[in-house]
Amino acid sequence: ELRKLEIQIAQLDHLSEKVRTLRTTDLKKVREYRQAAIFCYGMSLDLERNVRFCPTDRSDHDFIATWQADDTHHFVPVQLKELVPEELNKTLTLERLVDSLSKYKASPDLTVAIFLNREGRFDPSAFQIPSTVDVAGVWLVSNIGTDKWRIIGDFINQVRVIDFDYPQA
Repeated sequence: ELRKLEIQIAQLDHLSEKVRTLRTTDLKKVREYRQAAIFCYGMSLDLERNVRFCPTDRSDHDFIATWQADDTHHFVPVQLKELVPEELNKTLTLERLVDSLSKYKASPDLTVAIFLNREGRFDPSAFQIPSTVDVAGVWLVSNIGTDKWRIIGDFINQVRVIDFDYPQA
């Protein structure tokens, strides 16, 4: 349903670019729900089971991802980060963003999902997580074409690539 709404909003010329891209303060939660849904959908494909999320507003995570595997119900706190488009913050780099993750010292169960919303190429083999970052996992999420997404991670454990189409109703 989110995709249908996105397409409708994109066609409304009278809306500002900030509204169409969910970049207003009032739409921040909607943008985070969308990012959580995209990340959990991709993880569902990778884990071959439904991964759901529950939004939270904690200092060290934005939502809880949850899934059932055999007799175990998993709960994982996830922090969303974003490498925003250059026109919004040209001084921010992926390296600076990742370095900032060292502030989550008391969060060894935390998974971080970083949305790459910049033009350009990304080389996963050159990507390093500093030793000062102590989280359970780091994943990178990017749009790689019309209705195509890629999740790369986990850069803390074993790196793999998950490519998927945007879910359609």
